[in-house]
Amino acid sequence: MNKLTNILIGLLIFSGTSVFGQLGHAIVTYQPVYEQDNSYFPHDYFLKLDMDGLLDTAASIKINDNNLIITNTFNDGFTGHQVQFTISPELEIISAIYDEWTDVIDGSESKFLVDKAILSFSDNPFEEKLITAHYTLQIRENYYAGKLLSKEGVNDTTTFRIFNGKFKFYSENEKLKGRDWILDQNEIKMGIKDSLGIYEMPDNYAEFKFGDDSLKAVLKEYEIDRAKTEVPKKSFITLQMIIDENGQVDLNTIKIWEPMKSLEIIELVKKDSVLMNDWYPATYKGKPVKSEVNLPIRIK
Repeated sequence: MNKLTNILIGLLIFSGTSVFGQLGHAIVTYQPVYEQDNSYFPHDYFLKLDMDGLLDTAASIKINDNNLIITNTFNDGFTGHQVQFTISPELEIISAIYDEWTDVIDGSESKFLVDKAILSFSDNPFEEKLITAHYTLQIRENYYAGKLLSKEGVNDTTTFRIFNGKFKFYSENEKLKGRDWILDQNEIKMGIKDSLGIYEMPDNYAEFKFGDDSLKAVLKEYEIDRAKTEVPKKSFITLQMIIDENGQVDLNTIKIWEPMKSLEIIELVKKDSVLMNDWYPATYKGKPVKSEVNLPIRIK
């Protein structure tokens, strides 16, 4: 759970109970890219199923008496829940309704009341329809055991909990290109990778298979005379390489960052089968990915 979420929860718990029509205002602010913000429950079909038309049914928006009614529904066939906001043109949260259900029938019943709501939009929903939203709800659940469970000693209870949700309205272009394309674009927006698919922020960086000491020993063989460089003071030059998903160096990407009088070292490095092939690739979400490696080579 991130720092922002902790702050939101603190605001909810300590701000007291609110009644219908006094839930405060939604805000328009920058949010982390929707698909990557894992502190919020994926409250629609996008992360659950492939792009099979269900995106149109996960979230809906309509106007009623100049107010916006935004409904967000999740249903996996066995359980589900729905959140509905009514928002005024001034972005006042007129109401926030939460409900959930299950296919288990035991005579019990739960009634839910949203005591507090924090809702943020990527854009003003009255001006832009392709919005992204994140929300945090303080929910009061009144549970009624029913006759059957009461006989077995189950009591009626009232509990409180925090629910983090989110939704997004997708463009026709996003739906057409599909889930993988959307995730790909979001990774680029967040700086996780560049437009060439090279991951700048992987979960695990590429590693030399034989360890750091062996790597240092290999690089020692390529120590270079200062006369072959145009570096007056630094004690090393930087060898940059791209390691692909198979743990091999892309030979076309090898470069030296510092100005050089001779680039023969690059040709020598390319012939080193160990340095070019024996890497564990970087990983992102458990998947091997391309990444950049910068190696220091000492100047004699």
